[in-house]
Amino acid sequence: MAERRSLSTAIQTIPNADPVAVRAFVTQETKQAPLSTEAAKPQTVLSASFQPVGLIPITVRLRPEIAGALKRASLERQLAAAEFFSQQEIVERALVAWLRENGGLNS
Repeated sequence: MAERRSLSTAIQTIPNADPVAVRAFVTQETKQAPLSTEAAKPQTVLSASFQPVGLIPITVRLRPEIAGALKRASLERQLAAAEFFSQQEIVERALVAWLRENGGLNS
């Protein structure tokens, strides 16, 4: 079996490697960025009316019987070739209805 080398020995044997860069990498040291003489660019601030496009992932925990019923309903709707059958669509439609009824959705 090959003889094991220490990390410091292995680092010293890297050909054409900058020893300072290797040591900084191994110790996770970062160089301080030189301060720019230019004024920092102002960050763009999003307005309060910003509406994201696409879907936003969220995570919820459901009781086993609810999760099972959702999965079963999804599969039954898929087998019946229903217009919408994914768990995503079922949950989204149920939430939209609940939010409209309880004043949480204004559209």
